Amino acid sequence: MTLAEMAVAVAEELKAASAGQPSEVIANTGGGSRHRGLPEDLRQRFIDVRGALFEIGIFDPVLVRFDSATAPQASTAEIADELGLVAAGL
Repeated sequence: MTLAEMAVAVAEELKAASAGQPSEVIANTGGGSRHRGLPEDLRQRFIDVRGALFEIGIFDPVLVRFDSATAPQASTAEIADELGLVAAGL
């Protein structure tokens, strides 16, 4: 499976996981992606895909906000949308 295919798959799963979840669920959690209530394997696959993107020089400021403790976290839906856009450009 290519990085683009993995990114699309993770984006689709994140979008499904965020359905009906208000974005405020993430606000003020103090950082850390475990506060999102995602299945551990999905959380880890996102982190792996984001790491692979970093390795090829793709840094996206929205994807960083998945588990940032220093910037407001993006909602899971925002992360899914942005990952989909990044994947489309690969």
